[in-house]
Amino acid sequence: MEKKAQLGNLQGIIATLIIVGLLIGVGFLILESFLSTDSLQDTSYTVVNKTGAYVNDTVYTVAQATDGGFNSFAVTSIHNETIGLLLVGNYTVNANAGTIVGAVGRTDNYSTCNISYTYKAGAEAYQGIDDTIEAMTTVPELLALIILIAVIGIILAVVFNVIPGARVSGA
Repeated sequence: MEKKAQLGNLQGIIATLIIVGLLIGVGFLILESFLSTDSLQDTSYTVVNKTGAYVNDTVYTVAQATDGGFNSFAVTSIHNETIGLLLVGNYTVNANAGTIVGAVGRTDNYSTCNISYTYKAGAEAYQGIDDTIEAMTTVPELLALIILIAVIGIILAVVFNVIPGARVSGA
């Protein structure tokens, strides 16, 4: 009676690898399609004559700076109650943090100001998906190692399962 080689577990391993690869590929396609969706893009906002602002040595932060995905903050004008429009050289702006601080060398502190500005916000989901895709770029770097380990495992399975069962009797 001849013994035939058994490859039972090998088929399951190969099928699992194929399914996992397909799922990862579909996941990448879905994430990429989210990035091009307009609903995940920033929304522009404008604030006109916001009271209670000041320009001095202390940092003034606009209230919306804590909004999700806050960015692209730009001051359109600052009006002081006594001198009127402040020139740009009297203050500096941090576009990412939403802050204003008096510039070095300005002539005065301006405690009561109205500020008009624009900013963008609301791209939390977009940023989250972008971060996920960027983090997953390490998967292709490791893919060659994963495939190499799988191939070595398949070869070892064949060697330990097929070769002992394939001995020729009577030779």
